[in-house]
Amino acid sequence: MIELYLSKVTETSETEQAGKYYARVSYKQTMSVQDMAHHMAEHNTMFSEGSITGILIDFVKCVREQVLMGNTVKIDNLAIFKATVEANALETLYDAEQDKVASASIGTLPEGAKTGAAVKAIKLLAQSTGEFSRDELKKDVRLSWTDKAKAEIAAAKSGVSSQESGDSSQQSGGGNGGSQNGGSQSATLAAPTISGTTPFAETTSVSMSGPAGAEIHYTTDGSTPTAESTLYSEAFTLSDTTTVKAIAIKDGESSEVASKLFTKSSGDGDDMDQN
Repeated sequence: MIELYLSKVTETSETEQAGKYYARVSYKQTMSVQDMAHHMAEHNTMFSEGSITGILIDFVKCVREQVLMGNTVKIDNLAIFKATVEANALETLYDAEQDKVASASIGTLPEGAKTGAAVKAIKLLAQSTGEFSRDELKKDVRLSWTDKAKAEIAAAKSGVSSQESGDSSQQSGGGNGGSQNGGSQSATLAAPTISGTTPFAETTSVSMSGPAGAEIHYTTDGSTPTAESTLYSEAFTLSDTTTVKAIAIKDGESSEVASKLFTKSSGDGDDMDQN
């Protein structure tokens, strides 16, 4: 059973998603290799939990080794694992003025550079296959709302019913004004804080902090972050002008979106913002 919670994009968002609700998966726990070994050992197997753990650890190492060799690894009825790259946009393969050629390497192109490192970043791609393909999952999955989502839906229905019956407090907008905005608007989770120097000369380090026990998810492409966006774990470096947006998520509740523009300056870096 997969439980879903509701995430509402802030009304002040400058995207077409502003004010809309999106269903998100409420993950129960993160299963480690040891957790999976314990689970497998309970399936009347002849192998001990320790033996299974060792096999799984070696298997993961071998998958990584094969991926880094440029091979794809297909695990039947699960996923196909392979490496993929985020490429830089090269204007030319050889810059005669700089006597520089395109290189099969990872890096960021300096401002004004026409060629250089061909790859900005390398990533692991997992593509579902067999019984884990979209069509197969659709056949077997069972979905339900979390208790909080059920309460939000019930509150929204109750609010509409009150308006249709001519409830005076709803018509006048007085009393508990928050009831007109739906259950998700009662969220009190604070938005995360985004820190770093801007404007900056070459690079800047970006760090984030949020409410205790909350996860922080962020984007660097200007899109609105969701629970599926990159999970913040440590400070990262920017080398180009970038808008960083982030949300905090705790117990299925999402904060409003925090946003900060980091601008790369061609000047001497005076009056830089350290917040």
